[in-house]
Amino acid sequence: MVNLVRWTPGKLLRDTRSFDQLFDELWRSAWANWPMAFDTDTARPVLRPPMDVMEDENGLTVRVELPGLTAEDVSVEVEGDMLTISGEFKAAEEREDVRYHLRERCAGTFRRSLRLSDTVDVEHITATFENGVLTLALPKRPEAQPKRIEVRTA
Repeated sequence: MVNLVRWTPGKLLRDTRSFDQLFDELWRSAWANWPMAFDTDTARPVLRPPMDVMEDENGLTVRVELPGLTAEDVSVEVEGDMLTISGEFKAAEEREDVRYHLRERCAGTFRRSLRLSDTVDVEHITATFENGVLTLALPKRPEAQPKRIEVRTA
């Protein structure tokens, strides 16, 4: 004889949702800090150097860590409302006279893009490169900056 079990669709959905959330969390955590992907056209690694974007009342500051590169190795372009930072990490010389126990340095191209808001004064963006860190200053247009209004007594 077959036992009958009451079907509770809510319980099944709760269990499925928690499994999906667990799987998504594991997948994201496994790949969240992975520093590269592969270009499907060239099968070369595409790196994602770490980037910070900060805002204050005067504008945005973008910092990108690019160890081992020089200012000449980096390209910064603005086209329309897109700011693109790109370049290439060159492969270190491979030596035949040594045995590598660990090789973590990656070679390949990188490209990071940011969509700019209309408050950024594109004509006055500046870029500096010091100690392997690219710093971009993206000032706000004067009309987009906050204005202080004096409150007077009547």
